[in-house]
Amino acid sequence: MREAVTTLVRPFPFASLERVSRESVAAATRVKRRARAIVDVEAIARALSDLVGEPVSVSIRSFAPIDPARGADDAIGVVLAPADRAHDRVLVEVEGALGAALVTRALKQRAPRITDPSRGPAPAVAGALAAVVHAAARRAHAGVAMKVVAAGPGSALARDFARELGQGQTATTAWLTVTLGADAFSARASVADAIDPGAPPLTPESLARMADAAIALPLVVATTLASRDDLAALAIGDALAPTGFRLRADESGALAGPASLVAPRSERGLAADLAEGGRLVVRGELETHPWSPPMADATTTIEVLDDAPVVVRVELGTVEMKAREWAELGPGDVVPLGRKLGEPAILRVGGVELARGELVQVDGEYAVRISSR
Repeated sequence: MREAVTTLVRPFPFASLERVSRESVAAATRVKRRARAIVDVEAIARALSDLVGEPVSVSIRSFAPIDPARGADDAIGVVLAPADRAHDRVLVEVEGALGAALVTRALKQRAPRITDPSRGPAPAVAGALAAVVHAAARRAHAGVAMKVVAAGPGSALARDFARELGQGQTATTAWLTVTLGADAFSARASVADAIDPGAPPLTPESLARMADAAIALPLVVATTLASRDDLAALAIGDALAPTGFRLRADESGALAGPASLVAPRSERGLAADLAEGGRLVVRGELETHPWSPPMADATTTIEVLDDAPVVVRVELGTVEMKAREWAELGPGDVVPLGRKLGEPAILRVGGVELARGELVQVDGEYAVRISSR
């Protein structure tokens, strides 16, 4: 007789998961972007590794508004700034043991195994740490020459940093774990929230680093204006005839003519041409595709604006390729279409899909007959 098998089923301990707020995620993104505009954190770790002769890694634990009172008593602080933007400062604080370890190993001396966290840092150690951090920042710069603004007790520098922000301004602190060899230490870096360099520009190099990640761009074949009332009244079976439709059928019946590859919410796109045989040839030029209609009068009243037309894009399929393939594109290159041209046609307003349909001819003009919305 077979023995009964008892299976123990327990609910997943969701309560034990770390809770991260949207504000914390947004703060993390901002701090990383600001820091990246000045120095590359990974490059800093590599530069420190070269200077001290041991592996160094830096990982982010959490983010919080700056609070000078939360620093360690023995923390050593270093304030860095771009040489040409003295107000764009970054405050770096490390616990005394890490500061001593970095300095002694950079000087090829034996680091102390025991430190007294109740004592503040000696001026000589703070100055030496500033020299080490400055040397690492020079090697890891993001095209920016750095200088040391101040060095000394971390708590005092944190108070000065917070006080100099100005009325109504804030700063965000990143709490870090720094590993030096087999030892782990605590550190933190603070950046003013007013420093926002924006998202870094997309380059062929950054695309190539994304390797096989798939990127799809809609193929925009027309941009037209339509009234809000007409768009709201569109129903299944109705047809919208765009005035800006530039494609024409060739001898074989295939569509050919100018088109653009434009991300749904973007206002810039890559110019291309649909050629014979359904080929899409990249022209290598950037085009503007604004979502805002041209305004005839800057003093237009709200009543008139209510009747103003909106911009509608007509998309016929997508082009999907790997990121590294996008990075290799040049003028005259031929790219494949992601799916059969025109199945379905998509009407997009303000980056949002409004309706889908099929491409038809109405009195000799091309139109999109609505099939779903």
